[in-house]
Amino acid sequence: WQVLGRGAIRWGEWELLATVRPGSGLSVHDVRWRGERIVYEMGMADAHAYYAAPVAEKQFHYSDKAYSLALLSGTLVLGLDCPHGSSLLEGALWTDVERSESDFAHNPMIGLFIDAGNAKPAALACVFESDGLEGSLWRHTQLLNRRATGRPLRQLVVRAVSTVGNYDYIADLRFGEDGSIFASNDFAGYPETDHVAPFGDPGAPAASPDWGTAVRGSLVPNLHSHFAVWKVDLDIAGQRNEFRSIKAVVDGSGSSYAKKAQVETRMDREDPDHPLVASATSPGLWRVVNPDSKNPVNGAPRGYAVVIQSAPAVQTLPDNHPFTITGSFAKRHVAVARRKEEEPSATHVLDHYPVTDPLLSVDKFLEDREDLVGQDLVCWVSVGREHVTRAEDIPLVTNFGVRFALHPWNYNEENPAMTMPMIRQP
Repeated sequence: WQVLGRGAIRWGEWELLATVRPGSGLSVHDVRWRGERIVYEMGMADAHAYYAAPVAEKQFHYSDKAYSLALLSGTLVLGLDCPHGSSLLEGALWTDVERSESDFAHNPMIGLFIDAGNAKPAALACVFESDGLEGSLWRHTQLLNRRATGRPLRQLVVRAVSTVGNYDYIADLRFGEDGSIFASNDFAGYPETDHVAPFGDPGAPAASPDWGTAVRGSLVPNLHSHFAVWKVDLDIAGQRNEFRSIKAVVDGSGSSYAKKAQVETRMDREDPDHPLVASATSPGLWRVVNPDSKNPVNGAPRGYAVVIQSAPAVQTLPDNHPFTITGSFAKRHVAVARRKEEEPSATHVLDHYPVTDPLLSVDKFLEDREDLVGQDLVCWVSVGREHVTRAEDIPLVTNFGVRFALHPWNYNEENPAMTMPMIRQP
């Protein structure tokens, strides 16, 4: 890989610009595959956490963008966050802690000072190539001679770590040799906790409450959910794109045996009433395509598919709940809207406070039900996990995460990774 300065990166068939934004963290821009732009903008928009509590009035939530998904972080550590030999992308941090540790422990906010004039450089992102030890990108064993051929899995990785108080968000963007892009968020750190009476020393606790898990004495890490929302602005052969859904369905007509069939539907307008949620009982995928750019081999419109991985959660609180209103993106895995300058992000940095009247909201983006055919489209992709706490979450959790992918779908004439050097079994 090559880092050309100011976040410009080249690797194989890929060219892109990477940055870490002070509010929302990792993002990439003008992503090109074989010289053609695939992505105009793709990056974290926000991360939310919703916590249960003994009574409804004690529930609390965090919009981590309100605290910054960069400025409370530290510099990345080679050998821990990134492999030795990684290229580091530097940015600036202009928050500081100037009080004693004892003061800070009693009131964390008193020690935080913001001074842009005292900005300090820090390694906020890293770039490296995965080592090819994670399996194969493609492989096959021939039946007649039992010899295998394949291509080791290699990816370009751009990584940033955002620390916001008790949690660390590890954001990865991985670029594959087949033209795929993988986005992931791993959650690290420690959960918020509460106590149950009688307050006592560590020991065998009484039965756990229904809002968390008693781990020792009166200490209870709360049940909570994590959600990360990404802005994905795809430009497939330009900006005149469409959004299509393909579902695998059961066709029981015309035979005594049902058969599988695939049904494609074009979404003509923004739709706030039917959330797009990945489901194991209704499998399928979503695609952004350009109907005017045909695959020369099969005539299908070239496009990219949005594929949700790792069975992430959606918001289970009712629509009128304040947390659902302020983070409406979490009601669905994907929302599709026309790109607008006045809708730059899924949430606003101030939406942590007026939770029932957010300044930016995916629900509001969809309310006008605008035409989506032949338009510049943005996909708001939400991936989340319900965190049922356990004794092993103390003192720090084992990292866990969520992910989604963008796969070329009839974009190429064949698997583009087949042109790469392969390994042949002797």
